[in-house]
Amino acid sequence: MHITEFTRALTDRLPGWQPSPTAVPIATDPASDRIWDSGPLPYAAFEADNIQRSVLTHHWGLQLYVMPRPHRPGEYLMLPMLPANTSHQHVTGLRAPRGIAVPAAPVRAAAQLHRRLLTDYRRAAPTAIRRSSPGHLQVHVTLDEHRRPRIRTGYLGVFIELLHRGGFLLDPATGECHLPDSLTDKAARRQLTISVHRLRLQGFHITIPSADGPRTYPPHAPASPRRGQQR
Repeated sequence: MHITEFTRALTDRLPGWQPSPTAVPIATDPASDRIWDSGPLPYAAFEADNIQRSVLTHHWGLQLYVMPRPHRPGEYLMLPMLPANTSHQHVTGLRAPRGIAVPAAPVRAAAQLHRRLLTDYRRAAPTAIRRSSPGHLQVHVTLDEHRRPRIRTGYLGVFIELLHRGGFLLDPATGECHLPDSLTDKAARRQLTISVHRLRLQGFHITIPSADGPRTYPPHAPASPRRGQQR
């Protein structure tokens, strides 16, 4: 079973998880630097030219690095990646969820993931995410070389808003939220505006670059009750 077929069938059995649309050779993959625990994976495997990986993403800011297990046909490795917005310094002292090998059978693989990896991953990730926060209720937007938004924050609620509701993706190489390249610049600006509005309604301060330097947008004030609804 090819890795893309495997990950699609696997995520059908993992609510909240989505597979990356294409496979990437691991020999040239910067996302491998964000693997939190490599489990039974030998380091030399990353030098192989004929091995491809996929990444599964959950809207809580979690990702799994998926690749065939070297020299073990019929098995895949499921390796937890650093949570969104974090680096290795943010997980120092935390007990890492262990990467595991699973059979190339989606039903059995999903059962083993639930039993051996996902619970530990969900428990460990929030602490690392909180450590990475740029400030109390802060969300920082930067622009890449194409003037497209890249978003960092240390709040789980922001990841849920962006990844689950806002159409954003999580870059496995950087841990940043970004919009799909398929969107036009106009559509990307519109989606960013909508997401920023929703986050401000939830009480977040949003910092966005401008021609005069970074500009911070405070939370929206609570709506005043309508006349006739006041007590």
